[in-house]
Amino acid sequence: MKRTLIAFLTLTLLSPALFATAAEYLIAPDAESMVRFVSKAPMETFEGKTRKVTGSVSADLRNLTAGVQVAVKVDLASLDTGLRKRNAHMRERHLEVRKYPEATFTATELLDPSTTAVGVGGSATFTLRGEFDLHGVARTIEVPVEITRPEDGLLHVKTEFPVNLADHEISRPKFLVLKLNEVQQVKVDLVARITKSED
Repeated sequence: MKRTLIAFLTLTLLSPALFATAAEYLIAPDAESMVRFVSKAPMETFEGKTRKVTGSVSADLRNLTAGVQVAVKVDLASLDTGLRKRNAHMRERHLEVRKYPEATFTATELLDPSTTAVGVGGSATFTLRGEFDLHGVARTIEVPVEITRPEDGLLHVKTEFPVNLADHEISRPKFLVLKLNEVQQVKVDLVARITKSED
């Protein structure tokens, strides 16, 4: 949380022009947003999911090239795989949620937008470069993003990207006699509501 706040304040101080014109959107933990991961093994596939996602998006949707600020936080202790025993195993032995309760992603760099402006009913794709912090290990990653504006004041954000467990010093999960893949696929579907309009 502290790292996310520092990144946000730093960008605010360094880029006053961006925030003078940007709209600010809030991601609240509710039924509309979801983060999922998919784990696969030769004879078993399951997913974990949570709706406890919070964060914010600041961007001038009339001019995406002006920059962006994204901060997302996921409550790892709320991830649910559908089985109580498996949940406990994942949270305690692998994610160690008591020590590392959250995963965060902060981004300040938007690359290769498909369009420079997104009006109501419009959409855009681009790449976000930022810092992904999981299990106490932060790494710079690039993720493909699709945003849409289904109605005024609403922003829908989707992305999907792989996470290598070894990159974040997470032991490879094993359930029964099956070891799951080293790489997990993360799927993010967020809904953000406007809190400050563009000037």
